[in-house]
Amino acid sequence: MIIFDNSFFFGNSELNFNSDKQYKENLKKTKDSANALIEELKNEENEILNSFTKPYQEKIRKIKQSINNKNKKKVVIGLGGSSAGAKALSFFLNDNVIFLDNLDYQYLQNFFSSNEMSEYIFFIISKSGDTFETLAILNLLIKESEKQKCNIYKSMVVITENKNSVLKNFADEYQVKFVEHNSNIGGRFSILSETGMLPFLNLNIKIEEASEKFLNFLNDNNELSPTLNVAVLMTCIQKYNLKIYCNLIYNYRLKHFSYWFHQLHAESLGKNGKGMTPITSICPKDHHSMMQLYLDGPKDKIFNIFSPPDENYYENFKNIGFKKIENYSPSGLLDKQFDSVIEVFKKKQIPHRVIKLKNHRDPLNIIELFSFFILETILLGKVLGIDPFDQPSVQLIKEKI
Repeated sequence: MIIFDNSFFFGNSELNFNSDKQYKENLKKTKDSANALIEELKNEENEILNSFTKPYQEKIRKIKQSINNKNKKKVVIGLGGSSAGAKALSFFLNDNVIFLDNLDYQYLQNFFSSNEMSEYIFFIISKSGDTFETLAILNLLIKESEKQKCNIYKSMVVITENKNSVLKNFADEYQVKFVEHNSNIGGRFSILSETGMLPFLNLNIKIEEASEKFLNFLNDNNELSPTLNVAVLMTCIQKYNLKIYCNLIYNYRLKHFSYWFHQLHAESLGKNGKGMTPITSICPKDHHSMMQLYLDGPKDKIFNIFSPPDENYYENFKNIGFKKIENYSPSGLLDKQFDSVIEVFKKKQIPHRVIKLKNHRDPLNIIELFSFFILETILLGKVLGIDPFDQPSVQLIKEKI
């Protein structure tokens, strides 16, 4: 379970939004947008929202049964939204999925030369079916498999739209297992769809237990309501001309979740001169590099501060005279750093919200985070007057290839 603490915006600070006229106006606009999304869900007009639901997840579980991955290690080949969500989930769960998600030829050569391709199942993912980086990696995979005299085609699953494309034609020609990529779900919104869930064939995660509740929170008077949070964000953007949206991560297992968020936020909202730049700080490491800027630099940032893990890996420090640290347990020391940053942020009036995870080993925690931030991003786009679902400028680069 995740817990949001928005008290900075509704307490005794100068940012008390309870009586703020601008906040109330933004809340009304956001509620109107949320109601429109709820209607789209009721009418089954929004496949992104449909992917949050039990019927959609049951459909994915049926597809899983048709894929033979017995005793196979897993590789995902895909760029951007085709792999970022799954990478975040794998890293959080320590599930050891390998991701080939960039044209790093040295890494690819090292992987191919030091592994038997017959030991793996490969998920090749591209919504369009023509993503040139994905096709380049697939080409090299086939080339290396032939060197190993391995018939790789029976160990592949292609996930792409059911239309004429290089990848779909390849799957047809070589009789590769094909799963249709939902044409109405863009890559960055696809973590709860077939694209994000199929690589986790061996895990029985009831996704809907985490995702459906955020649909119910849309217009709920709850700190977990994406509607309330978007109204807060909009008010901060307007009042303080915010430019940067920073995740302070005190649980390293959320690192790739934050990188997934980079694409979600930047590609959805970076349009028409609008949008904040998303960044990640791994803490407490960045206390010794970035924190000076955050505390005394330009006041153009808003922060999500994610809590430390609640596992207790060490009971205590050895008493060898290392002064202050020995007054804490190892986990208590990290908690103290986390609490101290929140205290200083409050004192310096730096906009922030605190996001705590209860039971960090529960996979539904990260599903809740995916669900919340997808809804928040869509709503923020609607209120900003931006289409959150397209990425027109990216095409300018693709057309040069």
